[in-house]
Amino acid sequence: MLAYVFWHVPLADSDPHQYESALVGFHSDLGAEPPPGLEGSATYRVSELAWLDGRRGYEDWCFVASSAALDTLNQAAVKPERWEVHAAVSRRTDFGHGGLYYHLHGDTKPIAGTRVLWLRRPRGIRYEQPLREMIDGATGFLSCWRKLMVLGPGDEFAIVGDDTLQVTVPAGWQSRVVERTPLGPDLASGAGPGRG
Repeated sequence: MLAYVFWHVPLADSDPHQYESALVGFHSDLGAEPPPGLEGSATYRVSELAWLDGRRGYEDWCFVASSAALDTLNQAAVKPERWEVHAAVSRRTDFGHGGLYYHLHGDTKPIAGTRVLWLRRPRGIRYEQPLREMIDGATGFLSCWRKLMVLGPGDEFAIVGDDTLQVTVPAGWQSRVVERTPLGPDLASGAGPGRG
């Protein structure tokens, strides 16, 4: 499982309620007729992120079965029939960055996760054992992801959890906690687009 993660900041004069409504509308529309390989998606309001110039913003996760599904996702997001739904968000967006992550441990679609611990390991060390120990000792853990081929500005690892997520981070590792408020499309039931 891969996750295409898109972080974005609205224009300063954008109404937050309109922006969030447009985001949920886009994800709902995408999920109504998911392209091949899209396994679900969700959008969140997030606390400050370094790769958003230290600003608060939004984070979208699109779960895809493989890298081949990225082509169909890209085409589906901006196809003519969806142009206005996509434009309702894009015309209000100041800037954004995307990243690609692959699943390592836990839930393959942690859409209900409200806290993410972003991690960078010390250069030159293997990550598998220290990361496994962090996960095994964590509370509130849901899922763990690693950046694919250094694509995107985000940190190398994402540990997603609920609001009780606590992880003991070894010396030398850099970490930052980001709080997320789930916006939709259907996070209350745990069913995102493309899920039955």
